[in-house]
Amino acid sequence: YLRSIGAQTLLTGLVGGTLASLEELVSTGKSGSFFYYSADGKFILKTIHKEEFRFLRRILTNYYLHMTNNPNTLIVRYYGLHKLEFSSGGIRQKKIYFVIMNNAFHTHREIHERFDLKGSTHGRITNTNDPLIAKKDRNVIESGYRLNLREKDAAELARRLRSDCAFFEQNNIIDYSLLVGVHSLDRNPGSTRKVHHAEEERAPLNPDEITFELNQPNTHPEEFRHDEDEHWVSSDGKTLYYLSIIDILTVFSTKKKAEYLFKRIAYGGGISAIPPRPYSARFQQFIANIVEAHALPSLREPQAPPKK
Repeated sequence: YLRSIGAQTLLTGLVGGTLASLEELVSTGKSGSFFYYSADGKFILKTIHKEEFRFLRRILTNYYLHMTNNPNTLIVRYYGLHKLEFSSGGIRQKKIYFVIMNNAFHTHREIHERFDLKGSTHGRITNTNDPLIAKKDRNVIESGYRLNLREKDAAELARRLRSDCAFFEQNNIIDYSLLVGVHSLDRNPGSTRKVHHAEEERAPLNPDEITFELNQPNTHPEEFRHDEDEHWVSSDGKTLYYLSIIDILTVFSTKKKAEYLFKRIAYGGGISAIPPRPYSARFQQFIANIVEAHALPSLREPQAPPKK
C-alpha cells in the first residue's frame, strides 16, 4: 500500500482535487459508496459512512489479530482508514470517510463472471447480463450455478468460512457477502472492458482549510501479507475462482434490530438483516450448497513392462 499509493501521495492528490493516481470506478450498491482503483490496480479506495468508520476503528485490534493469525483468511484486507475534513473560513463544511483495501480481482486475467452472495433472497437478483455487474443469490439459485472444486479445496474453503464467520459473530457483524470472480480458461479472450468517467471539474481547494485523520494498523508487510493473484482452481482445471468476503462493516445495531423485526414480518426469512449467528449459519450453508466437490481420480498402478 505504501509503495503503491501511500498516505502522503493519496492525500496530496485528494487535497489538490486531482485524484491523479486513482481511477473512478462507479457508485455501486444501496450504500452509494464510490470506488476508485489505484494506478497499478492493487488497491481500491472506497468511501464509507461515519458509523462504519467508527466501527472499524473500534474493532481494529480484533480485526488485526484475526488477519495476522489467519493469513489465508477470505476477509477483505484494509490497509488504510481515513477521514478528510473540509472547512472554509474556519467553518467545517464536510467530512469524507474512506478505506483503502485490496482489490480481490487484481489479476492479468479477465473476469468473465461475478457474483455477490449473502445467503439471503429478498431483493437479491440482478436483471442484466453485463459481466461487470455482479449476479446475486437468486441468480445462482435459478440458474443452478455451482463452484466445482476438488474435495480437499472444498473442505479448505469451508474451514476458512467457519473461521471468518466466527470472527463476524464475535464482533456482531452482519450483511457481509462472498465476492466471486470467475475466469474460464477455455473461453476466447475478449476485449478488456474498463469504465471511464470524465474528470469532474472541481473548484480549487485550499490545503490550509483541510484537516485529516489517519487510522492505519501499525503492521509490518511480512505480518499482513497477501498473495497476489490468489485463486482457486476448479476440479476440471478449466476455471479459476477469485474469492473474497467484503462489506464487513455493518454491525447488528438497534437500528438493524428494528429493521429485522419489521422485515421479518413483511418479507419472511429471506431478508439480509438478521442476527449475527443465524446470518453466519445461513451464509455458510448457502455457500456449501453451491459448492460441488469432486474427488480426484485415483492414479492407476503403473503396468509392468511386457515380458520378452
